Amino acid sequence: MKRSPVEAWEGPSYQEILDEDEKTRPVSDIMREHRIVDLGVEPYSARRYTDPAFFKKEVEHVFLKTWQYACREEEIPSPGDTYVFDLVGRSLLVARQHDGSVRAFENVCLHRGRKIATQGGCKTAFRCPYHGFTWELDGSFRPGPVIWDFPQIEPKTFGLGEARVARWAGFVFVNFDLGARPFEEIADPLPRHMAYWKIDECYKAAHVAKVIPANWKVVCEAFLENHHVGVTHPQVSAYTPDANAQYDVLSDHVTRAISPHGYPGLLYEGPELTPAQILEAATRNGNKAGAAEGVFDGAVPERQYLASIGRANLETRTGRDLSDRCDADFLDGVSHDLFPNFHLWGSLATKISYRFRPVGLEHEKTLLEVFLYKLSPIDQPKPPPAQLRTLGPDEKWSEAFHELSYLAGVYDQDEGNMAPTQEGLRALGERPVNFSRYSEIRCRNLHRMIDAYIARGEAEQS
Repeated sequence: MKRSPVEAWEGPSYQEILDEDEKTRPVSDIMREHRIVDLGVEPYSARRYTDPAFFKKEVEHVFLKTWQYACREEEIPSPGDTYVFDLVGRSLLVARQHDGSVRAFENVCLHRGRKIATQGGCKTAFRCPYHGFTWELDGSFRPGPVIWDFPQIEPKTFGLGEARVARWAGFVFVNFDLGARPFEEIADPLPRHMAYWKIDECYKAAHVAKVIPANWKVVCEAFLENHHVGVTHPQVSAYTPDANAQYDVLSDHVTRAISPHGYPGLLYEGPELTPAQILEAATRNGNKAGAAEGVFDGAVPERQYLASIGRANLETRTGRDLSDRCDADFLDGVSHDLFPNFHLWGSLATKISYRFRPVGLEHEKTLLEVFLYKLSPIDQPKPPPAQLRTLGPDEKWSEAFHELSYLAGVYDQDEGNMAPTQEGLRALGERPVNFSRYSEIRCRNLHRMIDAYIARGEAEQS
């Protein structure tokens, strides 16, 4: 594949790295896709992160008009099982129906407006704890003994409001906009890509959350580019690209970054490491393949050697034959995002996922959730989904090492940028922030799509 002019650094591009990988095993067409678009170099006002009026537009035209990841199918396996999903001051009861389908109803009593449920669980009906107004699992109204005192209510039309639901690979998505385009159209090509990574054969192995004192875009953007790796995560910079990773705008709603193992970032200023030193550092710091046993003798490239370790480790854990999968499938970071606030990584190893939700209607407070998904053992039931662990404001991510392994300390480094960035954006006022042309193109696309949704919504209103 011809190298793009915007990939202007010295050293190999990701596609050139794959050329080397392909000498031992075929590389998937999924990894060979590379789509660069020109989104310009215009700056964006810092006010977008600090202005309550702009956030109000995002609530109305973005969050309430887009497909939102709510829960996993295995979290509501049986009829009546209900998950309470909260988003920007709205709440839904995501409930398994008797026929096995999943529906989502507005979590608000139509009598006096109380939230019907504050916690999920298995329910036989939706009963308001205030006055006992009750709705069936299908959202239809169940008249009570005092219905005679409400002549204005027509029971047959007094059902709970409903949101749209989409189910994909164990994920349940919801959309408050009944006229929204189908999930399958919006999410393309994410389902096709994640099928290659066997996402439908994975289970939720970890779920850790923390409230961050920053706008949701500040938190989201921390995971949209590798540019920060060299400075924020210096322990991996000697063998992890930063701005020289591969960045793709696969569609309006889906972007991707791929970071290959074994190649230094442009911001790395230390000595060049030998293959043995790279392997030692990757083993010490943690990596997708896992710990390497035995002695690395240099008979094969370090990247190929560590991939063989990852392949063997995963085959042992899952009982699967993965001999046909290329080295990149076990080593490289493959990060996708689905606009506006859902991230899901590829790789056959542990898959990372993020969700970023404003806390209620607070424009400078975000609930950051980290999920880990693991490939399940073949011909065995999937393990039960991990329970949510919420960290307190003074707890560090590293205290969740049991759940997140080596990534826990990485998230402490990431969080260290977030509150100071929010403070700096307030100080900038209406002055601009500047994204790069290539390595921060996913950040540019986020803002481009926010503007597109706001413009469309305002045009429809007028």
